[in-house]
Amino acid sequence: MSVRRVCALVVCVLLAAGLVACSGGGSPAQSASPSASASASPSTSISPSASVTASASPASAAARARAALPKPVTVTDVNGAVRLRAPARRVVALDWTYVEDLLAVGVRPVGVADKAGYAAWVGGGPRLDRTTAEVGPRQQPDPTVVRALRPDLILVGKDETNALVAQMRRIAPVLVFDPYRPDMSAWTEMRTTFAAVARAVDRTDLAAWVLRGLDDAIARDRSKLAAAGAANLPVALAQGYSLEGVPTIRMFGRTSLAGDLLGRLGLQNAWRGEPDQYGLSTVGPADLGQVSAADFLYLADRQNDIFTGAMADGPDWQGLAFVAEKRVHRLGERTWFFGGPLSTRACADALARALT
Repeated sequence: MSVRRVCALVVCVLLAAGLVACSGGGSPAQSASPSASASASPSTSISPSASVTASASPASAAARARAALPKPVTVTDVNGAVRLRAPARRVVALDWTYVEDLLAVGVRPVGVADKAGYAAWVGGGPRLDRTTAEVGPRQQPDPTVVRALRPDLILVGKDETNALVAQMRRIAPVLVFDPYRPDMSAWTEMRTTFAAVARAVDRTDLAAWVLRGLDDAIARDRSKLAAAGAANLPVALAQGYSLEGVPTIRMFGRTSLAGDLLGRLGLQNAWRGEPDQYGLSTVGPADLGQVSAADFLYLADRQNDIFTGAMADGPDWQGLAFVAEKRVHRLGERTWFFGGPLSTRACADALARALT
């Protein structure tokens, strides 16, 4: 092959390589992918949702503002459904049970009736402080003081007179509850009322937590009693006081909240007397012979303890088996069997401590 033909062949090869290189490359615009190109364009650099948010209309802002406003709430009391314009924030409670219910869900009432009595008798839950005003006796609260507190809700018990309830309704919405309802047990009523109070102040989640705590505490106390050999132990529970110098005893019957609690703790209520509407039987010292074989638990004011004072040396008391066998248990101060979940929990703990 001549030199000229070799040179011509080399030139052809070089030209072909150049064409391939040109066809394999591209312009800067062509080398960028479609997605990269799209992301670089101003019209697609903000997502549609972000664009909508950025250009929110005044109407949508107003809707969000309306959604943030307090919603009306409907609560059921003994008279039926009561509609509140919003969850209550300034509550006056004229009964100790409802004071405790409020405190249990973290709401301090702006006013209560007989504040000193609550501190002396009710042991479950947080204490009242200076921020809560005294509004007078439970049966005769001062309407002028109540009105000055600007309440948006007033809680009362059914024992209050119709005239008092009507007077309070002229100040604020009123919820009326009955701890001695004939259509439900004392246990169910306590829990139902507590849930209703919590709903009125928008604390239903916290109320559920408090009730779970009560159930757990009772289960622990029941196990503690069983471990101490007190399962199915016959007990009698009484409250004693002197009325005009006469020893008076109130036995907690099967329909009382205390009687219900005894069963839940695995104890047997030895008192079989017929209870009144409050679940209690009022008796004298001679009637205690009916429960002589049981362990005797009692409540009494230290300054007016008939079991260590007026009755202590009498033949009726001295002749009882639980006295001779030292099976008498005085429960501590502020053990209150008429309250809400926190008082009931404290009572369960007190009973377990006394019998173990």
